[in-house]
Amino acid sequence: MKTIVVIGSRFDKSATGACSYIALERMLLEGEADVELVGAYPELDNHAMSTQLAMFRAQFTYETVEHARAHLQTMCPEVCALFSQVEQLVRLLLVCPASSCTAERSFSALRRLKTWLRNSMTQVRLNCVAVCHVHQSMMDGMDLRALAEEFVGRSEIRRKLFGSFG
Repeated sequence: MKTIVVIGSRFDKSATGACSYIALERMLLEGEADVELVGAYPELDNHAMSTQLAMFRAQFTYETVEHARAHLQTMCPEVCALFSQVEQLVRLLLVCPASSCTAERSFSALRRLKTWLRNSMTQVRLNCVAVCHVHQSMMDGMDLRALAEEFVGRSEIRRKLFGSFG
């Protein structure tokens, strides 16, 4: 129940809230531009949106935002450029997070990564360590031996210091 309350408070009745998100989704799925709604987003162009949405809806069959995204991804860049406003609309619909849990987890991880023992860590290294922590599932699947061999192989000094892995 708490999740519903948090999502409800996140999406209030303002122009950028849940009603606006639902209206944008309906606009994409029905293929008809809402001039007032499009005007609320400076990255969208009213005239181009209505033309491109009508063409996109006539050309492709889709039931969800995900299906529309899949159609845009399979297009060659030249054809996709014809639907730049539709692509922008799909991007708007896909980047709206339902919660801030991921961002909060990132800050919690940052607190664990940047302890008083590692205060001398540079910003570049901290960023790299944070990315590795966030994408831990990808890191777990990496071949550490191949990674170590590549690291050692990049410099003659490293080869002398670490030796070979053969």
